[in-house]
Amino acid sequence: MRKIDSIVVHCSATRPDWMSADGINEQLKEIDKWHRERGFDMIGYSYLVSRNGEVVQGRPLEKTPAAQKGHNTGSIAICLIGGFGSDADDLATEHYTPVQLARAYSLIRELQEQFNVKNDNVLGHNRVSIKACPGFRVQKWLAGMSLSEATQKKPERTKAGQSKTVKASAATIAASAGTTITALSGIDQNAQYIILGFAGITILFGIYIMRERLKAWAEGWH
Repeated sequence: MRKIDSIVVHCSATRPDWMSADGINEQLKEIDKWHRERGFDMIGYSYLVSRNGEVVQGRPLEKTPAAQKGHNTGSIAICLIGGFGSDADDLATEHYTPVQLARAYSLIRELQEQFNVKNDNVLGHNRVSIKACPGFRVQKWLAGMSLSEATQKKPERTKAGQSKTVKASAATIAASAGTTITALSGIDQNAQYIILGFAGITILFGIYIMRERLKAWAEGWH
């Protein structure tokens, strides 16, 4: 297997409805035809990502792409279907579908992990050539996708009452009080003192845990 240290994102520069009824495999065949007409031995891209989020492999990973002149060695070339009439500084969402961008992002992350490709080496074609392709700034888009992913994984808690520890402590206090009231009925005075003692210890412990968690919350440990 060749050494891989970069990922370059491209576009097919086709209209949104281009061959939409034919599917990704037929689109791959058409692009393969274009590239063979230019003298390539097969399609130059390593992967295509369709507008409905499908991924199909083009050129095998063992083969160096033929996609970005002077920067093919060590790269994987990913082509997004679409991008017709785009400019280098457009937003990705202007030319590609949400599901397409989400799948492209996950594919890039999978390949980064597999081949240990650094974030700085995930580029758009417009970073290595004077071109608009893929119609947005890949580094800026990746940063935005990463932020969105992190936010979705762990929503920010804004109230102390959302803390699981605080909720559990409150439940312990309430349960102990309820159990104590039930247990006191119908028993002699000495037994009542014993039960009250145990209940008091449990409630005090619950209050202590809740106090410490609220203190940590106030200090910013959400």
